[in-house]
Amino acid sequence: MIAYLDRRTFISALALASLAGCSRAAKAATIDGRTFQGDGSGEGLRAQSDLVVKNSKFLNLGNGAIRVNVATDGLVVERVEGRDLYRFLENTASDRSTPASLTNFILRRISGDDIRRAMTRIRYGSRDGLIEDVIARASANTERYCTGFVLDDEAQAIIYRRCEAHGFAEQGRSSSDYWNGDGFSDERGNKAIQYLDCTATGSTDGGFDLKSTDVQLTNCVAKDNKRNFRLWGTGALENCRSEDPRSRGGAGRPGHFSFHGGSAKYVINRPIVRAAADNDTPVFLFDNDTPANVEIRNADIDAPGAPLVLVENSEPNITWVPPREEQNIRTAE
Repeated sequence: MIAYLDRRTFISALALASLAGCSRAAKAATIDGRTFQGDGSGEGLRAQSDLVVKNSKFLNLGNGAIRVNVATDGLVVERVEGRDLYRFLENTASDRSTPASLTNFILRRISGDDIRRAMTRIRYGSRDGLIEDVIARASANTERYCTGFVLDDEAQAIIYRRCEAHGFAEQGRSSSDYWNGDGFSDERGNKAIQYLDCTATGSTDGGFDLKSTDVQLTNCVAKDNKRNFRLWGTGALENCRSEDPRSRGGAGRPGHFSFHGGSAKYVINRPIVRAAADNDTPVFLFDNDTPANVEIRNADIDAPGAPLVLVENSEPNITWVPPREEQNIRTAE
């Protein structure tokens, strides 16, 4: 698994590096050292192909400190700060009949504080992107369905590396509602997404809420979310760590690794689980319409107050490699 991920990441990195090469640099517009400040309701700037934005600040802006409203290729945003924003990067077409796909892009070394809805929303046929060293911290007054990093539609072949999402917790829901709010999310039309060394904490729903196919997570950490890893599609998790899930309210049980939908199929290698003795959150929670297929390898689980497996719907197909009794598992069962 590690060799496969490294090879794919290396190939993607080569493609992205070529984006910043001399052949394109000559025609790229550059915004350097600017401050964009609003009244909380407007955009900061609109992206264009080959635009480079760096060393800049975006303050008190609405739906798009940077907005991608037309098909855009080769956008680079780096060493940027944002504060008091509805969304930092918004990907919504001006003409609904013409998708505003974002391709061959780089977002790196960006910090966002007081984010009300999302740090990034990327959709349409967007592809071949690197989002690296981006930190999103939610506002104390978040909007409904707040999420740190969002993928939608047919976005694919996007790498998140060392990204963090903290505190995306919904406000004002009734106790009978399901409370949304995720660190990272992707959807069923997305594929070949990689999350490398990423962290999600303090969400009222999923730390990683993933419906995409062929997803890869490596060395990711989810802590203090309702469902640390919420998995619906297909893919593999390598050396991912779950710590002390917590429900802040609303319907639904918390979980370390929870499985949903009708086609969940995952290999989970070297999962690391840590929970306090009084935390009874199930390690593997299954709430699927049809049986999930999960292979669990080389687990390192210390959750003494919790059940190892809890099934709320269809009985899953679980393969333990090596056999369960030979893995390092300490639970209430």
